[in-house]
Amino acid sequence: MEGGAYSYAHLVLGGLLIYLLLMLAVGWWSQKKIKSTADFIVAGRRLPLHLSTGTLFATWFCGGTLMGTAAQSYLYGNQGVIFDPWGSTLSLLLTGLIFGRLMRRGGYLTVIDYFELRYGKGMGALAALVQVVAEIGWIGGQLVAFGVILQLFAGIPFFWGVALSCAVLVFYTALGGMWSVTVTDLLQAGFIVAGVSALLFAIVPQIGGWGQLFAFAGNRAGIPAGALLPTKEHGYLGYFGLPGWLYYLGAWLSTGLGDIPSQDLAQRLLAAKDERTASRSAVITAFLYLVVGMIPVALGSIMYGLNPALSTAETEMILPYLAIEYLPPVLTAVFAVALVATLMSSADSALLAAASVIGHNILPYFKPGAGAALELRVTRLCIPAIALGSLLIACYAETIYMLAVITWSLILVGLFAPYAAGYLWKGCNESGAVAALVGGLLSWIAAIAYFMHRIAAGIGPGEAGEGALWDAVYIGSVPAFAISILLLVAVSLVTQKIDPPRRLVDINGRPF
Repeated sequence: MEGGAYSYAHLVLGGLLIYLLLMLAVGWWSQKKIKSTADFIVAGRRLPLHLSTGTLFATWFCGGTLMGTAAQSYLYGNQGVIFDPWGSTLSLLLTGLIFGRLMRRGGYLTVIDYFELRYGKGMGALAALVQVVAEIGWIGGQLVAFGVILQLFAGIPFFWGVALSCAVLVFYTALGGMWSVTVTDLLQAGFIVAGVSALLFAIVPQIGGWGQLFAFAGNRAGIPAGALLPTKEHGYLGYFGLPGWLYYLGAWLSTGLGDIPSQDLAQRLLAAKDERTASRSAVITAFLYLVVGMIPVALGSIMYGLNPALSTAETEMILPYLAIEYLPPVLTAVFAVALVATLMSSADSALLAAASVIGHNILPYFKPGAGAALELRVTRLCIPAIALGSLLIACYAETIYMLAVITWSLILVGLFAPYAAGYLWKGCNESGAVAALVGGLLSWIAAIAYFMHRIAAGIGPGEAGEGALWDAVYIGSVPAFAISILLLVAVSLVTQKIDPPRRLVDINGRPF
């Protein structure tokens, strides 16, 4: 089906218009709550459990979880979605059980505050750069999906669809900050659950009922639909031996650990009203996320049974196709709104996260002594600038799932080891943290080049090119992550006397 061919496009456009106006109204209302930088960045640290859980769920449930996951399920079954939702669920569980309470106890405004206080300004500056680059790539992945949806349902050219959604996103995020994002996220979470549930209940009768759900499941690679481990016949996504196991571990680690040191997650933990709320919201979100996240996985497998002839490019539009084919027009409009809500809820969080890091952490490097008023103004001004950069990325790299997931591999190889060690090992210092970050990123680049060469020589199912690049990114992330850990430990031990480790302190300098 070509964009603009849907005969009930007016219903979809009407639903989207109402939804976007609602988001703008929430942004306008939320600006009245902004009295300080803390109000803008962490909602005054006043979020109760239901708001904390709602914003965390809606932020994690992104375009990759919906459209990208359905595509990967169609192509590879359960093996293809270890990145998301399985890995993302792991990150939420680890946060709820270990890191959530610690981050909230610190009382920081951003995750960069933690790196600065635990290691020093140098490490803080490097961590801030990694965070901003990762967030811009993440936003780009969501904007790609915006363009795809509006092009398919309404015939709006890809660029203009991305630009329109980007403008609305900037408006309500810049007005209300974390308050605006939190309230809109709660509404968006409701749309997400309703939309994907309606589609599942509409599709199941087409395959003979719930009893046929697992029997009907399939994928283009012929991998057993429920396989979580590499198989003897198919390896992991067509890779065998050591490369296959490295790819498998990379799939789990990229989001399972790479999500944890992100500003998106830290911002929600820091906005919770107390430690218990931060921890409980992460655990509740983990179970909710996995349950709802498996719906697009099931729909992707079902789509393979209904139509096994889709091209790889067409698989990223499986859910819109199913909605148009099997839902009544009014419910199709609701589902289109749910898709947009999914993307908005993740993109606004990343937009605010990147702007917060620049305004609160990077600005003082260029203007020491910047007051709270200037920080707030710069944070707001950064929102449209970051959105513009993400818009350019979205128009250049028109892929959803991979663009969304690669950002967390960047954080995995550079930041996770210093982040976790800062809480769990008193002996780590700034020298070790910087070595882990720089060494992890450089070794990742080298590993990508090496495995690209190996793939071209025939170790995997494809040839050198864009697909091989994505594979090499994840395969190479595992040895790079190991090198990051080794450098952290070795350099910290060697430099204990010249660079004494700092104590773990909260935002007021009190040890905890």
